[in-house]
Amino acid sequence: MSYCVECGVQLAQELEKCPLCQTPVINPNAPKQKQAEPAYPDQIEAAIGQIDRGYVRQLSVIIMMVPILIVLLLDIIDGGSMWSPYVIGALVMLWCFLVVPIVFRLRRPYIYVTLDVLALCGYLALIAWMSGNFSWYSTIALPLLVLMGVTILLVLLIIRRIEMVKLHRGALLLLLFGAFLVALEVILDRSIWGAVRLSWSVYAATPMMVIALMAYLLEHNKVLKEEIRKRLFL
Repeated sequence: MSYCVECGVQLAQELEKCPLCQTPVINPNAPKQKQAEPAYPDQIEAAIGQIDRGYVRQLSVIIMMVPILIVLLLDIIDGGSMWSPYVIGALVMLWCFLVVPIVFRLRRPYIYVTLDVLALCGYLALIAWMSGNFSWYSTIALPLLVLMGVTILLVLLIIRRIEMVKLHRGALLLLLFGAFLVALEVILDRSIWGAVRLSWSVYAATPMMVIALMAYLLEHNKVLKEEIRKRLFL
């Protein structure tokens, strides 16, 4: 027979909490129940690791070739209506987005990000070439894609590789996002107005810089940092 360590009430063997004071019951003599193993892996990576990558690679190419051959045949039947490159380019881009991360085991995500950006740049370049207008591509589409790709790569680098304390890492990410907003407005201004007119990005980036500076200084003020931890129960 067991008793509650808090209030002393007598407890049944199967109880997990005291019915009077809700104190957890720790009974070393109680029989332990074995937890059933999950039928499926808990993590997506474990499930992906069991896939026959070579088979998926071949199957994905076969599935992709079916619509490619169909649209090429329709273009030939239609007699000069060239819309198949749009479909083919979209299929290749989606293959890079969805299939490559599954069928190719790459340890570093930087390669995936770079490949996705290059695939999207290539598809938009195809659209610009088919439409005979490269002005929008060179002035806004390509710079935006390069900016987004570089920003994502830097975020991954800061999170995964650079060894620093959390506050310094957060401050660096804030500075990076502020720089991204300024660069974004520069690209938009040059494409729309033909000149740089910084306005909204400065207002958005300035608070981020101030918060980043506060986080950096807080990391070096051990007394204040410990006091905040106590107040917030961190």
